[in-house]
Amino acid sequence: MLRKNIGSERAMQELEQERRRRWLWLLLPIFLVCGLIWYFLQTILPEELTLVEGQRLEFSMGLPISARSEESVEVLGVTTTPLADQTHLQLGTSIAAEPLAQGETTVTFYLLNAIPVKTVPAQVVPRTELIPCGKTVGVQMDTDGLLVLDVGYVEDRTGEKQMPAKNVLRAGDLILEANGQELPNKERFLELVEANGEKPMTLLIRRDGQEKTVEATPVYSRPDGVCKLGVWIRDSIQGIGTVTFYDEETDSFAALGHGVYDVDTGGLMELKQGKITESTLTEIVKGEKGAPGELSGRLETEQVLGEIQKNTEIGIYGTTDQTVVFTGESYPAAAQTEVHTGEAVILSNIEGDEVKAYDIEIEKISRFGSEASKGLVVHITDEELLEKTGGIVQGMSGSPILQDGKLVGAVTHVFVQDPTRGYGIFIENMLREERAA
Repeated sequence: MLRKNIGSERAMQELEQERRRRWLWLLLPIFLVCGLIWYFLQTILPEELTLVEGQRLEFSMGLPISARSEESVEVLGVTTTPLADQTHLQLGTSIAAEPLAQGETTVTFYLLNAIPVKTVPAQVVPRTELIPCGKTVGVQMDTDGLLVLDVGYVEDRTGEKQMPAKNVLRAGDLILEANGQELPNKERFLELVEANGEKPMTLLIRRDGQEKTVEATPVYSRPDGVCKLGVWIRDSIQGIGTVTFYDEETDSFAALGHGVYDVDTGGLMELKQGKITESTLTEIVKGEKGAPGELSGRLETEQVLGEIQKNTEIGIYGTTDQTVVFTGESYPAAAQTEVHTGEAVILSNIEGDEVKAYDIEIEKISRFGSEASKGLVVHITDEELLEKTGGIVQGMSGSPILQDGKLVGAVTHVFVQDPTRGYGIFIENMLREERAA
């Protein structure tokens, strides 16, 4: 009898385990679907809302999503209206935001008007006037430390190849100090390495945003007759770019619409100091499919137009006292929601000192995309510009985009396989970055 009871209990336990497994297999797809819906909602809903006084924002959702202003309701009024198709079935909603006064608040989005899925900051800002530029300038930037491009070999006294910096330094590191000495430039670093001799050398570096101390021993290079660490470094970068706008209220400028990256490491350059200067264009390399063109020129380094203070993912920003250079007609800065597909113009300076307007078409708009510098897709349609440049070329990044009498954005990237097309950034994003502390 005891054996029968034990066997019965085991059978019951196995049956219960089987039931649990079945429930798990039933619930797993549900959890997976819920997770995918949650992720989808996080990507399609905005990260923040910025509205200009007098500008009403309205957008439709294909899902039953509602929105409410959670605080400072006197700043922003938010309403949700159900949408219906011809059979009067509710398919989604229309969300409208009405600016009431300048200020900041938060907006929460709800699924089925009950489940909170995302809360984002929202602000109402005054209409801002900016002077679109389109002027080509020289860009000079010094890195905040010496940028390591790569490590290499040093031929020692016996003719053998050594790698003294291997596993100590790597591409992307910033060397801040050597033996406690600051490094204003790479020449000073080379002097310290030579003076150090063949003994351990202490280096203060910054890697992935964290500072740390490492140690490397230079090797005497027989061919060069000096001690070397076998490391390729850079302390500055320069090129040609375009100023997007001048802000009279702050005496500030914005340019490029994208960050300045090191061509060897691919990382955003950490800025120590920089400036924009006058430049003289010397050549236009016409863009072709698979081979982007470029504006080549000479930097007039003594004719400084402004000091660069920030190098960000969405452009370079700084101050200027050269108000005569950046004078011109001011335009209202458009909010994202005021930009639409269709005809527009860009201002660009591809010959001499003349800034001209060229016809383009805004083909696509991504208001809530993950890459701020790629919110617009633009198509060059102006025959004169196509004849001279083939479309968008390197050096035109930052060319302002005008539409309906407003400054709406700037050109940022070219499509390698089609130089007549490229990306642009909303001016709203650049203005926010320019005015950020």
